[in-house]
Amino acid sequence: MPRIPIAVLSLFAAACNIPNDSMSAYPELKVAMRELEVEQHRFADSVRVPQKFEFPGHGQVTVRQLELEGYPGNTYVKCRWHYQNNTGRPVSRAFVALDVLDANGHVVCSQRCVCIFPSTRPIAEGTFYSDELRTSTRGVHVQSGWGWRITCTAEYLDEESLEADRKADAESEARRKAAELPPIIHRNIPD
Repeated sequence: MPRIPIAVLSLFAAACNIPNDSMSAYPELKVAMRELEVEQHRFADSVRVPQKFEFPGHGQVTVRQLELEGYPGNTYVKCRWHYQNNTGRPVSRAFVALDVLDANGHVVCSQRCVCIFPSTRPIAEGTFYSDELRTSTRGVHVQSGWGWRITCTAEYLDEESLEADRKADAESEARRKAAELPPIIHRNIPD
């Protein structure tokens, strides 16, 4: 039986390990993934975070993270942000939206978050609300000139609702104080 030199065997083994797109079951997907990675790098290079957006009378939205994510056929803009009520008035709820725009500035897709606390309390002056939105690009991320925007609108509590909240808070505090037991005093008594 002929002996095959070890060098020939190692070259053969190395050649078998070279990836070949023509032998892949999904060559189109690999190309699409590479194209998406190029777009993701281009998007990342064009975005500077954090960015603050003022919406006079409605509050401020600060974008902390903005990325192009997903995979071919399901690509989206992911935005992590926080809303701050800087209106000087209690806000019952605020709506923050992330829009993806085509080159002509038309909305291709939009996702909206309702900023509301899980209680009857309004969003007080100076209070923050943080969340994340993911909005599909619907394929426009491969076209030049596409973009994104953040929008924000707030709804205020009327004076009647505020007064009712203040009254309920005062009654709740009075009930809590009435239910308090006097403190237990511990004294060290010498033997």
